[in-house]
Amino acid sequence: MTFTLRCFFIFLFAFYAANSFAVKSGSLNDRTLVFNALNNQNIFNKHRQLVHLSHVCTLIINNSYFPVIDIKEHVKGAQVPRGVGHILVLDSSLKVVKKLYHDGSSTPLYCKDNKLFLYGYIDIDELAAEGNVLSFSNKGKKVVVSAMESNDFPNQSMPQ
Repeated sequence: MTFTLRCFFIFLFAFYAANSFAVKSGSLNDRTLVFNALNNQNIFNKHRQLVHLSHVCTLIINNSYFPVIDIKEHVKGAQVPRGVGHILVLDSSLKVVKKLYHDGSSTPLYCKDNKLFLYGYIDIDELAAEGNVLSFSNKGKKVVVSAMESNDFPNQSMPQ
């Protein structure tokens, strides 16, 4: 094989590898891809209207990455807008590993390692005390709620 032909194949391999990585790393910015993945898992309530879907940040749990998605759905036909919110923790294939209800008075802000920091307080399944810090373990399936003064939150690293 000639030197030019080898260089061409190396370039071709590098081009496809870079494009494949770009699609995977940018996939969470593609709301249609995230929506379709969640819709295929029947996450959305057919009696509500989806009004918000965003990738908040990515948790790092035992050196694995778990995207955090925030969704809000409004109740159809309600005279006064009212809604339901969920924080979703996904695995690398966009499968939901944890779904947490919130009433809209709290909002996920950012992640730091295995912790998700919230604006406002949340209680999980009405079993734990309210808090504004969610600590995840067991591949995102286990969550512990704690409270922290927001002025004591760790600095957010950029970019998320």
